[in-house]
Amino acid sequence: MKDNERFHDLEKTIRSLPKPDYNKKFTKDAQDTIHENLIQFAISYEKKKKRVTIMKKISLGLASVATLVIFAILTFPINEDRPSSSDQNEHTTTDENIVDDEKETSDQNENNVTDILYENTEYGFTFTLPKSWSNYQIVSDSWEGISEQNNPMEHGPILSIRHPQWSEAKPRQDIPILIFTLTQWSSLEKGEFHIGAAPIGPTMLGQNKEYVFALPARYNFAFLEGYEEVENILANHPLQTNKER
Repeated sequence: MKDNERFHDLEKTIRSLPKPDYNKKFTKDAQDTIHENLIQFAISYEKKKKRVTIMKKISLGLASVATLVIFAILTFPINEDRPSSSDQNEHTTTDENIVDDEKETSDQNENNVTDILYENTEYGFTFTLPKSWSNYQIVSDSWEGISEQNNPMEHGPILSIRHPQWSEAKPRQDIPILIFTLTQWSSLEKGEFHIGAAPIGPTMLGQNKEYVFALPARYNFAFLEGYEEVENILANHPLQTNKER
């Protein structure tokens, strides 16, 4: 119970007492005693009130200090973790470099995409070409096998894939594909005949159940424009066969 409530209760209790009989027991000494008690209680109440006020001020002061301390604790780590302007610039530059690298890689991949597919259903093979070979042409010719006695012995087709920029005035390197039956290829490997004057035979590119596909020896001996590009294309094994044939 608070002091002011106690004081009111005391006052209420005093007022509820029966009126004193001034002629009998409520003498002058009794009145002085009651008056002195009331004065002492009032003085005590004022001291307690001042003491409570001081404690409230101290509490408010401590609360303010505690608030500042908590604010400092919460603020300083955030400031330490926050990157400086130079760090932000460096981070942005790095991201831009990554984007540039990814763009460059994407451009390189786009330039190197080999999504032009030549499909030959007659012999059962496909040949993958770079985009730059779009609108290529297929030139048909034939090969001839010569026996040891220099007599014509075997023959078969040659399919040459020709670059779209090829011209009579400025020819470019073709991609020639010799086509053999399995029997012809077996005879060629046994040395029963040869093709051309080269001391080495054709290089196999692939085969299925009916045919063998090969690259002529010294096909790029003339070093025409684009021969290096053709070498790079052939290095990626572009010819695939239909295994069901």
